[in-house]
Amino acid sequence: QGVKGSVTNALAAAFLGSLGGGKSFCNNLIIYYAVLFGGKAVIVDPKSERGNWQETLPDIAQEIKIVNLTSEDKNRGLLDPYVIMKRTKDAESLAIDILTFLTGISSRDGEKFPVLRRAIRSVTQSKKRGLLRVIDKLRKDGSPVAENIADHIESMTDYDFAHLLFSDGDVEQSISLDRQLNIIQVADLVLPDKDTKFEEYTTMELLSVAMLIVISTFALDFIHSDRSIFKMVDLDEAWTFLQVAQGKALSNKLIRAGRSMNAAVYFVTQNSGDVDDEKMKNNIGLKFAFRSTDIKEIKNTLEFFGVDKEDEGNQKRLRDLENGQCLFQDLYGRVGVIQIHPVFSDLFHAFDTRPPVQTEEMR
Repeated sequence: QGVKGSVTNALAAAFLGSLGGGKSFCNNLIIYYAVLFGGKAVIVDPKSERGNWQETLPDIAQEIKIVNLTSEDKNRGLLDPYVIMKRTKDAESLAIDILTFLTGISSRDGEKFPVLRRAIRSVTQSKKRGLLRVIDKLRKDGSPVAENIADHIESMTDYDFAHLLFSDGDVEQSISLDRQLNIIQVADLVLPDKDTKFEEYTTMELLSVAMLIVISTFALDFIHSDRSIFKMVDLDEAWTFLQVAQGKALSNKLIRAGRSMNAAVYFVTQNSGDVDDEKMKNNIGLKFAFRSTDIKEIKNTLEFFGVDKEDEGNQKRLRDLENGQCLFQDLYGRVGVIQIHPVFSDLFHAFDTRPPVQTEEMR
């Protein structure tokens, strides 16, 4: 921030590209070096690709914390908004977001929304707070609408890993992000396919995206910590929640908080369309785009970079990128091709996410 001659002060960055082009590799490398130079990071890792970093990065192993949220009993309720958020007000607004998201109740629904809102408010004002308590409050309400909503929410609590989201207010422990490099993984996530419409999400997919929304909101607390330390919130597979209204609003909130609190938000996603709404686009400073073969996506990416999307030379440049190369836009607004080179082979192996068989062949 405040670099002379730069065209942007925005700390957020976007890493775009189809599978296997190198976007995760580049993203991991940047975070690794930022941490070495004194930064702090939280990585939301829905595909659980970074679980072995303590072994593959022994030099900084003591500064890596991996929070692996499995559906075991000991993790029950850890992602409940009332457990994970420090401030009661934040917990309440996250509880509203999550329950409206899961039930599909819109704030414009004059019949159901006030009933749900009332139950959540009542839980917030109680001594014991947790999402399961919202069901109890709805049952106490006794009206047919309240019973209906209670049944709907309760039907989702049966799923194995839904235990992470729902607590009855008895959870003592919480997730702490006290190391320099914190990785949050949720086992058994079922992410929707990129082309699946929101209306077609299965219950497992809805629960999975809800958990990512909770974790990313939790990252807001992290952003609001010590302003003198540069912080990074890394959202891998960001498209999963950028496609839903709650996720998009949250992303803009993270970016805004980051600007004032010396924190960067990194979006790792497949298409530029995921990050191209006007509000967001203007707040993304650094852009990395890896190889793409889809002409529509190539044009969208070039437009996202602010260069001529109809120019065949530009299109060819993006189409012909090799592995590890990307189109990059820097703080000064310059656009060019760069090569991502890890220099050290141990970093290459630590950040390589290809299947092992293929890796053997490459050697």
